[in-house]
Amino acid sequence: MVPTIDELEQYFESVEHFVSGSLAAVSPDLPNVREAVNRLWVDISRFGPPSFPSLPDIHVPGLGAFEIPPPPLPPPPPPPKSFINKIEDWIIQHPWITSGMVISALGAGLLAGYSTVHTRSVHRRRIKTAAVQPEKRQVVVVLGGDHPLGLPLIMELEKQGYIVITSVSSPEAVSDIENKGHGYVCALILDPNGPGTIPIFLRSLASTLSRRFPITAAGDPYATTPYHPLVYSVISLLTMPTTSIHCAPAPLEQISLRSTYLPHLLSTHIAPLQTLQALLPLLRADAQRTRGRKSIIICLPAADARVGLPFCGVSAMSAAATLRAADVLRREVATAQGMSTIRIVTVDVGAVGPSHDDFGVANTTVDWTPSEKASYGAAFSAFGETRGSRTPEDVSVFVDSLIGVVSAGTKTRGAGNVVLGIDLGLVSEKIKDWMRGDRFSVGGGAYTYTIASFLPPVLLDSLLVLPHTLMDIRNRYLPISPTQPRHVPVPPVLPPVSAPPTETAALAVTSPLVLHQSLDRIPTDPKPPPATASHSDLVDEHESGSDADVEEKEEDLESSVVGNSWISLGPHE
Repeated sequence: MVPTIDELEQYFESVEHFVSGSLAAVSPDLPNVREAVNRLWVDISRFGPPSFPSLPDIHVPGLGAFEIPPPPLPPPPPPPKSFINKIEDWIIQHPWITSGMVISALGAGLLAGYSTVHTRSVHRRRIKTAAVQPEKRQVVVVLGGDHPLGLPLIMELEKQGYIVITSVSSPEAVSDIENKGHGYVCALILDPNGPGTIPIFLRSLASTLSRRFPITAAGDPYATTPYHPLVYSVISLLTMPTTSIHCAPAPLEQISLRSTYLPHLLSTHIAPLQTLQALLPLLRADAQRTRGRKSIIICLPAADARVGLPFCGVSAMSAAATLRAADVLRREVATAQGMSTIRIVTVDVGAVGPSHDDFGVANTTVDWTPSEKASYGAAFSAFGETRGSRTPEDVSVFVDSLIGVVSAGTKTRGAGNVVLGIDLGLVSEKIKDWMRGDRFSVGGGAYTYTIASFLPPVLLDSLLVLPHTLMDIRNRYLPISPTQPRHVPVPPVLPPVSAPPTETAALAVTSPLVLHQSLDRIPTDPKPPPATASHSDLVDEHESGSDADVEEKEEDLESSVVGNSWISLGPHE
C-alpha cells in the first residue's frame, strides 16, 4: 500500500525529534555551537590573527646596468614594378587563361598563313583555267525538257559546266531550247505518247555523243577529239506529268481505263522506263571508264507518290508504279558488278513555280452521269476548293536540289561559301547530300505529304476526309447546296423507236464514246427541255443514269479485254 503525503510528513517529524533527542541525551555538556562561533569571532576581531614566523629573505643576483637598443627601422618600400613584371605576375596567377590565349594566337596565325597560301593557289588555278580551258565531257540527259521546270534546269546545268542532251515532244521546241543555250544544249525528239519515237531518240542520242561540242562551233561537227562525251547523269521529268486531259481529277468509278489511264500510263511510266532501260548499258560503260558518282534521278509528284489523294487515281497509280520500279532498280544496281557508283534517286516534287492547273470542278464534271454527280459531287467540290492552296516553292530551289545530286554537292549555290579560307559550304553540302539519301522531297507541301505517309492508314484517311466533312457541315446551313444547280436540266425526250432496252438506256450515258456510238445507231429528234422537272422525272433520271453507268463500265471492260487481248481467237465479225 502506498503511503499518503500526510503520513510521510509525520514520519519525517518523528525522525527529526528522534535525532535531536538522541544528540541532546548523548552530549549534555557540549557548548552551544552558535555561542562558540560568536566567541571566536569576537576574539579575532579584538586581538587579531595569531602571528606566523617570518620567511627568510631571498636575494637574486642582479643583471647589472645595460642599455635597451632602439627598435629597428622599417624596411624601405619596394621599387615600383614594371609593365613586364606585372604581366609575369598575371600569367602566374591565371595559367589556364594564358594557355587559351596562346593556343588561340597560334591558331589564328596558322589560319592566316593558310588563307594567304590558299588565296594564292586559287588565283593561280583561275589563271591556269582561263589560259587552258579543257573541253566538257560530262553529259546530263534530261528527259522532258519541254516540261515547265525543264528549261531552268537545263540552263543551270549548262552554266555549271555540263553538256545537256534533252528530249522534247515537238520539233518546235527543239529550236526554242537550243537557241537559249550557249552551244552545249542539244534537243532531240521524244514523244512519250508515241512509242515509235523512242528508238529514233536513242539513235539520235548515240549520234550526238559522237559529235563535237559546242554545236555552234564552225567546222566538222563529227571531227575526232581527245575528249569523248560521257553520260554522267539522267534526269527524268517525263514521270512528273503536266496538266492534261488524262490526269484531270475524277473518281475512279468514272475513269475510263482504256481511253484515259492507258495513255497516261504510257507517257509517264512505260516510255520513261523504256528509255532508262536503253540508257543503263551506256551509263554502266561510262561509269567504269571514269571516276565520280553517276546518278539516275526520277522526279515524281509528291502527293501521288507519298499519299494518293482522292480523285487523283490516274496520276497516283502511275506514280506508285514508277516509284516501285525505281526501288527495284536501286536494289538491283546495288548488287550488280561494276555499277556501285550509280545512284538511283527519287525526288518527290511538291508545288514548284507558277501553277498551270486549268481544270476546275465545272470542267471535269461535264462527262459525269447524274448518279456520279449525286454521289461524288460534294466531296469533289471540297477537293476543288482545297486544291492549289499550297504556296509554291521557287524554281531555283528545285534546280539547286537536282544539281546537288548530279554534282554530289560540289556545284550548288551554297558550295562556294568560304569562311576564313575554309570551304565550309562544300562540307555542309556534302553532308546534306549524304543525309538526304536516295529519296528526298522538295517543293511546297512535299514535306507535309512525306510526314503524312508515315501515319497509320486510319489516321491518314480521317485527315483526308476532313475537308469533305467541313464542307458538308457548311452546306447544311445553306438554303441551296452549292454543288447542285437551282434548275436541274432534263435530258431531251427522244421519240419511241424499236430498239432493245439496253440501247435506249445507253443514251443517258454522258461518256462521249458511248454517246457517239448510240447516236449513230438511233435517230434522235430532241425537244427543248422544260424549265423545271417533277420529282418522279428526277428519280427516273437517276435510275437510268445508274443503269447507264453499269453498262458503260461493262462495255469498256469488254472492249479493253477482248479487243486489246494479246491472244486473238479469230477475226471479228
